[in-house]
Amino acid sequence: MPVLALDIGGANIKLANASGYADSMEFPLWKRRDDLPEILKEIREHAPVFQRVALTMTGELADCFGTKQEGVRFILSAVQSVFDDSEIKVYLTTGELASVAGAAERPLDAAASNWHALGRYACRHFPLKGDGAVVDVGSTTIDFVPIRDGKLVNVGRTDPERLLSGELVYSGVERTPICAMAQTVKLRGADCPLAAELFATSLDIFLVMGQIDEATENHETADGRPATREFAKSRLARMVCADAEELTWTEVNEMARELFRKQVKFAAARWEHAMSAKSLAPELVVISGHGDFLAEAILDAAGVTSQRIYLSDLINDRAARCGPAFALAVFAEENW
Repeated sequence: MPVLALDIGGANIKLANASGYADSMEFPLWKRRDDLPEILKEIREHAPVFQRVALTMTGELADCFGTKQEGVRFILSAVQSVFDDSEIKVYLTTGELASVAGAAERPLDAAASNWHALGRYACRHFPLKGDGAVVDVGSTTIDFVPIRDGKLVNVGRTDPERLLSGELVYSGVERTPICAMAQTVKLRGADCPLAAELFATSLDIFLVMGQIDEATENHETADGRPATREFAKSRLARMVCADAEELTWTEVNEMARELFRKQVKFAAARWEHAMSAKSLAPELVVISGHGDFLAEAILDAAGVTSQRIYLSDLINDRAARCGPAFALAVFAEENW
């Protein structure tokens, strides 16, 4: 029976089926938690035909919830209320598909489970012998999923465990506050301290560098103004307490490149930490998510010369951007 897989995050909801359909929509759960059922109704209305629903999530970490347990149960309740005439199963970090009631009893196993679904799917593309890894770069985080002999060999399972192991890096291509990436930047020959304010995010770095396309309709930025190069320049200038007119484009470009290098250096160190735990020397790396340019830079900085495959070459661009949802749809159809 056709399965619709949902990946409900704190900033985006992604959906996919095993036939390669996929879609993604911005939904700031931390701002609009009570609107979740309404957005799910819209998703249901526009989704391809399905009879079953599979769910994974990371949105439980949003600070609109007092605890992750509360967040998991809230999301479960919202999904159940909208898809009440469909069978629903929830992916756990143990690799199981649980009923909604079962997941509600084990909320910490249902929390932050999407990386596991993606890694498990990716395993089928790795040889039965040898080391490998998945690098998934999203708007908010980077996941490193270690694989050996075609199986997951992750050290961490929960978010705190994965942060400690290096397998989860809380830094992405859109939502990471600049003040969390560096304390200073070079400006006019000196180290200029950055404002400890949410004036700009990593999205502005990549808009300025031309790595991410402008989107005038996208107002999910630090100041709520459009995601364009001009406004990105203004937001980055604000990080050194300046107006856009006070900095040249050359100065802003240099600032963006320096911040990019610092993000890459930090993530590369976490990659090395994650791979060293099991002495992995990946011979093959699968890259997914919509920050492939950052994934490539991290692997280069870490000195990884192994073969790299893009998930988008194995499936399609949209499904690759929604990798965990697509992976879950495939797994659920095969293992319901």
